[in-house]
Amino acid sequence: METEHKKFDLIIIGSGPGGYASAILSAQKGLSVALIEKRDLGGTCLNRGCIPTKTLLHEASLWSLFNQSGMIRNREEVHSYFKKTMEKKDLAIRQVVSGLQNLLAREQITLFRGEASFHNPTLVIVKRDGEVIDRLEGTQILIASGAVPKEIETSKRDGQWIIGSDDLLRLEEIPSSLAIIGGGRRGVEFATFFTHFGVPVTLIERENRILPKMDREISVRYKGILMKNRVKVFTETEVLSTEVLEKNRSILLTLNQKGKKETVKVEKVLVVAERKGDVEGLNLTHAEVALKGDFISVDPFMKTSMPNIYAVGDVVGRGFYAHKAFYEGRVAIDNIVGKESQVNYRVIPICLYGHPEASSVGMTEEEALNQYGEVQVGKFPFMACGRAIAEGNQEGMVKIISEKKYGEVLGLHILGPMATELVHLGVMAMKHEIGVEDLKELIFAHPTFSEAFFEAGLDTYGEALHMMKG
Repeated sequence: METEHKKFDLIIIGSGPGGYASAILSAQKGLSVALIEKRDLGGTCLNRGCIPTKTLLHEASLWSLFNQSGMIRNREEVHSYFKKTMEKKDLAIRQVVSGLQNLLAREQITLFRGEASFHNPTLVIVKRDGEVIDRLEGTQILIASGAVPKEIETSKRDGQWIIGSDDLLRLEEIPSSLAIIGGGRRGVEFATFFTHFGVPVTLIERENRILPKMDREISVRYKGILMKNRVKVFTETEVLSTEVLEKNRSILLTLNQKGKKETVKVEKVLVVAERKGDVEGLNLTHAEVALKGDFISVDPFMKTSMPNIYAVGDVVGRGFYAHKAFYEGRVAIDNIVGKESQVNYRVIPICLYGHPEASSVGMTEEEALNQYGEVQVGKFPFMACGRAIAEGNQEGMVKIISEKKYGEVLGLHILGPMATELVHLGVMAMKHEIGVEDLKELIFAHPTFSEAFFEAGLDTYGEALHMMKG
C-alpha cells in the first residue's frame, strides 16, 4: 500500500552545511521545508570533517606547546593525551549537532531519516532498511548530498591498515608511523597533527608540489616547514602498490617518484586523495539531472539540468569547503524565491588549518601574471609584525597581488598566524573593490596580526613601515 504524498515547497537532500543552511534560509523566507538525511545530522562537516578535525588540530597544537615549554616531563603521557583529544573531538561533535537540532526545530523544518531517491523530478522517495517510509512531493528540490572518497586502486582502504579520514577519527592509539597519500589541504593538516605527537610522517603527492591549488610561494615555503619538522615529502609520486605485512604490523609502499622506485614502510596509511559526488542511490536519471564527470552539473544560479532542481556543496565539486556550500545554498535559495543571484567563485577563500595556518583567496601570482601580463606584489613577513614577535609566532608572511593600473586586489595569500581569519580582509577588499591604494587610508589597531595585511598593501608601493629594505 502506497504511503500518502507529503507536500512541501522545498525538499532538501542532505543535512550538511549546504543542506541545513539552505533549509534554515528557506524556512526564514516562509517556505515549508523537508530535510532528508541518510546518515548523521550535520553531514561530513559536523561529524567527520571541519569540526572534529579542527578540534584535533587545536588539541595537538596545545600538546606541542606544552612539550616545547618543558611542562611535560614524561613524554609517554602522549598516549593518554591522545585519548583525551579524541574524547574532546566527540564532545565538540555532540555540541554542534545538538545546536543544529535546536535550529531546525526552531524553524519548524521537518527532518526525515532515511535514503532519498527520485521517482520523478518532483517526487522523492525516502527509504530506511530498504523499505519505503515516506513519499515527498516538492515544488522545488535541492540536492546537497555531499561527496565521498574515490578509491585508489593501489591503496584501497580496509579500515585497519589503509584508512580514510573517517577511520582516523576512530583511532584509539597513535600509530608509530604514518604515510599520507594526498598532499592537498587535508593531507597537510593531518601531517601537522601527527607530527605534533611525534609520529614520523611520509606525505605523498602526485602533483609537482604539495598544496597544488594554493599560491606556489606558499606551497614551497610550507614544504620547507614540513621537512624542518621531519616530515618526508614526496612529490610527483605515484603509489605502485601497498603490501600489508601483518607479522611486522606494518605496510610496505612501493612508490614511483619521477621514474625512480622508492619503498616506504609504515604502520598505517591514510588516504585523503580525490573525492566524488555522493549520488549513488539518488536515481538522478528519474529526475533528468545531468552529471559532469563525478559531480552534478549546475549553472551559475545553482540550477541543474532540471529547472526545479538545484544542487550545492561538495556534490557539485569545485572544491570541498563548508563555507562554499553555505554560499552556494544562499544563491540557490535566492533564485528559488525569485531573487536572481549568481555565484562568484573568485571570492571563496581556501583555508588550511594546520600549523602554521595558510589561506588564499582570488588569483595566485602565476594566474594573475598569465591573465594580466604584469601585476604588483606586496609582501610583509610576520617576523616584522609586533604582535607576532610578542607571541613568538613569526613564521610566514602576507602577500597581496594587485592589478597595476587601478590597484584592484586580485589575490591574497597568507602563511602564518591567524591566516584563516585574516583572509577575510582580502575577501572584503575583492568583493567591494577596495584597491591597495585605498588600504593605505585604513587604520589598523596596533599590535595586531592584521597589521601584516596593511603593511603588505603598503609594500605594493615600497612604503611598508616596519620592514627593512634589502
